[in-house]
Amino acid sequence: MMKTGDEEIVCFNLILHHLVGSSEESTRALQVQALGNWSADNIKVFVNEYIYESWLDDVSGKLIYMITKSRVLSFIGNLVAKVFPSLKANTFGVGVRFRSSASWKRVFTQAGFKVSNEVQGSEEIIAAPRRLLLIKSIRRDSFLLESL
Repeated sequence: MMKTGDEEIVCFNLILHHLVGSSEESTRALQVQALGNWSADNIKVFVNEYIYESWLDDVSGKLIYMITKSRVLSFIGNLVAKVFPSLKANTFGVGVRFRSSASWKRVFTQAGFKVSNEVQGSEEIIAAPRRLLLIKSIRRDSFLLESL
């Protein structure tokens, strides 16, 4: 028999960016809902997530979402990736929503959490063709969240 309700910490390890809906609003709602399931129970939540910092606000994550969500743009992206393999994505036609650190923090707040601790990951190498998506930096950050 599985015991429930005794969780002290819940972990989301590189999963939230895969929760995507048919629009930016529904995608945010799915991510907020996944986290929000734990906010009322005063449970700590650990999130390890990709951070895509852009040269312009959160534009890189939005561009990647639009391309990977659209069947037409994904088809074109798949063709381009044959010439530039660094642009290959296993989420073409499905969607993925990377965010900047500030954007993830807004999602956390909307879900009823505050960041109590944060560890910034190492900078990852960005291939030249991916820089066309206005990506300034990519890393994997960790956040410890507590209920507001």
